[in-house]
Amino acid sequence: MLWFAWRASVSIDASGGDPQKEMLHCGFVGQIYVETMRSFVWATAQETYQRTDGNLSSASQGSQDKADSGSVLTALWNAWDLLVNVRGVGWNWSRGLIVPKPVFERRSRTGFVLWSAVHFAFHILAFQATLQVVRILSPEDFSSVTGGSVYDPSLPPVLQLFRCVTISYLVVLTIYFGMEWYYHLLAMLCVTVFQQYPSQWPPPLDSPWLSTSLKDFWGRRWHQMFRHTFLMVGGRPFNFLFGRLGGVIGVFLVSGIWHDLELRSVGRGNFVVVVGFFTMNGVGVVLRARLEEGQREICGGIWGWMWTFTWMTLWGVPIVDEWVKAGRIAAISEIIPAVLKQSLVLVSFVRRYI
Repeated sequence: MLWFAWRASVSIDASGGDPQKEMLHCGFVGQIYVETMRSFVWATAQETYQRTDGNLSSASQGSQDKADSGSVLTALWNAWDLLVNVRGVGWNWSRGLIVPKPVFERRSRTGFVLWSAVHFAFHILAFQATLQVVRILSPEDFSSVTGGSVYDPSLPPVLQLFRCVTISYLVVLTIYFGMEWYYHLLAMLCVTVFQQYPSQWPPPLDSPWLSTSLKDFWGRRWHQMFRHTFLMVGGRPFNFLFGRLGGVIGVFLVSGIWHDLELRSVGRGNFVVVVGFFTMNGVGVVLRARLEEGQREICGGIWGWMWTFTWMTLWGVPIVDEWVKAGRIAAISEIIPAVLKQSLVLVSFVRRYI
């Protein structure tokens, strides 16, 4: 299976040879390897996958009662949901998953879609605005698919540090807004067209800027889309070989390799930097766990927050540099359909008439 994934990644160019659409190819390659890992997880599962909410097994959720669990139609519906439901919401295999609670609970489909539309509009505007701010900081480099660097050797050390950290956090903020608008767009589509329940689309992130530890950030507040896959592919074998803390490193190691493969799909990437970032986050989790063994939490609140983001900034700036050198700032805007780019018209309308 891995060989087929590799063959597909090197023989199929989802960008069609257009450098402006390299993000499409990155996404294509990333998805290939994710599905390869998930296939391995399914093949080695130690228990039967089952729905934890019988109502969700209906093949036509909006128009009929719970379907017979043995029907072919229900089996096909469950197979489709298993394929696209990466967090495992409503399944028994997602034990331990922490699902963020929505600020306002929307049980009706109409209310949920309207609320998601508001979220979508806000986040896509914020996404484009943040992207433009990043481009302004270095118009020639960040507006080209050839990319640039967050480092500017001509600046004195203090300004150099300020520039690197500022650009890095703006890029992370852009990624955050991008995941939010894309998730809410999919949520509206699946709830309206496929008649899924709003409960199947809990928020994707949980205020990651409030994290007071690396464990809190990666295990709860950041998106958990690939949590189960990385746990089974990296965490389970490393836990068997090196114990529980070794399993933590295994999860982050596999995550780093996957992210590096994405960048390498367009001829970029740096194994040491990319894999090093994720591995060192795993090391940070392990170090804190070791220090807290048999003791209460040693560093929480504001001090925990400062330690968490200092650690991530230390290892994060180099990976952001690799990301922007790969031309992702310019390429990322190409994944937005042309009709969505016109959302900026809404801003002009508001400023003019309201």
